Formats: sequence, C-alpha cells, structure tokens
Amino acid sequence: MRAGMKRGRLLISTLLAAAACKQSATPTPDAGVDLAPADTAPPPGDVPASLAVDFSVENCPSFDAVAWTCTGNVPLTVRFVPLVTTTVTRYQWDLGDGSATALTSEATPSHVYATPGTYTVKIIATGIGGGVVTKSHTGFIVAQANGPGQACDTSTQCAPGLFCLCPASACANGPAHGICAANCPYGQCGSGQVCAGLSTTPTPPASPDAWQTNLCLLGCQADADCPAGLRCRTLPPGPSGIGWVHGCFANLPADVGEPCRDSSGNLRDDLCASGLCADLGAGGMCSLDCDGASCPPGSDCGVLGDGRKLCLRPCTGGFACASDSLLTCVQPGLGDLGYQVVDPDASSPASTYCAPKPCGSDGDCLPNGTCYAPSGPGHCVRR
Repeated sequence: MRAGMKRGRLLISTLLAAAACKQSATPTPDAGVDLAPADTAPPPGDVPASLAVDFSVENCPSFDAVAWTCTGNVPLTVRFVPLVTTTVTRYQWDLGDGSATALTSEATPSHVYATPGTYTVKIIATGIGGGVVTKSHTGFIVAQANGPGQACDTSTQCAPGLFCLCPASACANGPAHGICAANCPYGQCGSGQVCAGLSTTPTPPASPDAWQTNLCLLGCQADADCPAGLRCRTLPPGPSGIGWVHGCFANLPADVGEPCRDSSGNLRDDLCASGLCADLGAGGMCSLDCDGASCPPGSDCGVLGDGRKLCLRPCTGGFACASDSLLTCVQPGLGDLGYQVVDPDASSPASTYCAPKPCGSDGDCLPNGTCYAPSGPGHCVRR
C-alpha cells in the first residue's frame, strides 16, 4: 500500500512539474477532499496546473506496486483513492464488476467484490475549468476464490470442487458462517486436507443440517493453522479412516463434555462431534459409547455405576464443566452414577473428570435436579 501511494505522489509531482516548468506555482489542495471551486482567482502570473488523474486503493490485502494490482480473497472490500493535480468538481467511477454499486460518483468509494474474477477499474474526473480526463487500469482488482476452510457467502466464492457449507448462517445448529468444503464419501481429500465423519442422525428425528455429512476440511495441528473464525477440532474420521482427525471447523458440533440438549430439552446426538448426547447433567453431555470404541483424544472411558460406558473429559487445561449445575469435577468413585476409569491416558493422568455431581439430598441438586440414590451414594440427575 505504501508503494502504491508513493507511486501516486510521484505521479502528481511529475504532472505538476510539467504543467508549471517555467513558473513557481503554489501547490493545489488535495482534490480528493476539496471538491468545491476555489473562492479566489490565482495570483497574477500563476498558471493553473492542468488536470490529470490516477488512483490507488486502501485496505488491500496484497498490493503489487509493479504490476499495479490489488489481490485478495472474496468477499474483498477495498476503498479507492483518487490522485489528481488540480481541483475536481465531479468524479465518475466504474469499479468493473457490473454490480449495482459499481458505477458511483463518490470521491473515495468503498466497494465489495463478492465474486472471484479480475476487474478493470476506471475513473473520470471533471476539473474546475470544465476539462474531463479519464484513467483506467486493466485487471486492477484480482478477487480470488476461497480454499478449504475459508469463509464464504455463496458457493461461487469457493474454488472449483468446493461448495459453501452453511452459507449465510443457513444451518440452525451448525457453523455460524459459511465454510468452503467438499464431500468425501470415499474418504479421499486433497493435499493438506482431512476427511471428517460428521454424519450423524438427529435425535429426535429432525431435518438434518447441511454439515451432517462426511467433509473434506483443512488439516491442522493448532488453532493458529486455521482461518479466522475456526479452530483446530478433533473430529471422527470419514469412511475408511482410522483414528480421529484434526481439522479446521466451527465450534458446533460440540466436543466431549459439552452440553447437547436443544432449547426444547431434547438430547441431540447431531450436536456432538462424537455422535452421542448422553443423558448426564441438566444440559446433556456429548460423549461416546466406549464399549468397543476408542474415546476421542482428550477424554477417557468411564464405567458408570448404572453400567453405561461413556467417554468422560478430564478436568484439566481449564475445563471445569461448571456451566452445568448437575455436573462437577469429581474423582472416580462408587455409587449409582459414580464411575471408574478404564485405561486412562498414562501420559497425562487426571485426578478428576466431569461427571454427575455427588449428593446427599435433593437440596444438593436444586434447582434443576434430584438426588438419585436407590442403593448407594447419591448423584444428581435431571428432574
């Protein structure tokens, strides 16, 4: 951007020098902000600078001062800045993409390029003396399509072979913004991508959201590897995959240990990346039946007192499950809903896991639960 503005200053200096090479002229104000004619005539002996025009751009993600082009991913929002040698009374712009706002008379228009393509930009300036000059730059704007994991509003904004998943917040229980992705029904994805098996069945039956499928996502090792608005998630593998995969995705579906009841109080398997919303706590808990299946990384298999084998999340790394009044960080123990850990992670042993809150009476579980204790130490369950 600095290079672009520097070139603009050089252009103005050159034009001014050519117009007043035999005289000492007083520099004119910046015509980009001074659109009204001057109140006084120029001093005797001065020669007004002839009108010449060019333009540059602000907020450009990547500006090439040699090729004089601005490149960025769609939707690309930029602001155009005129560069002139004398006072201008009228601007006319053609910003090149054929949209309703591409033709404008604003002095410094902002514009959104929503569709990938290469666009020519033209400016027409009318000077204080009535003269008209035109300047255009062919291919000045290069709006690029988005790759896997990048934001989108429509599928036309995604690279070939990709579609816009959940455009314009179309998925009620999925990503809050569109994500460029591809299907992987056979488990195959491109370089740097992973196939995540996010295909789940809503419980109770409901119209499935668009993200409930096998998807090619951008692979990652940490949140910093992901585009803005996404984080590095641990997700189940797609068809023929072995082991959980790490891909850039939105916060939904949720991780093990997070709530999964909807606003009507229904347990929703499709709100969990693991595919199971267990009846634990007031808000339900995303989990996985670990009888014959491996728990996702970051969780361990717990055998509950009622015989269920569910993946539980350790209370480590700041996770405390405190948002649910019927769950708490508790050590393994006996009881009707107590638990014992099976094959815990030896590399990072945990002393407590997010599990039903122990209780001695119903008062310990108010206002959302009761104390369940038919044969031993009690634990809080939902009313």
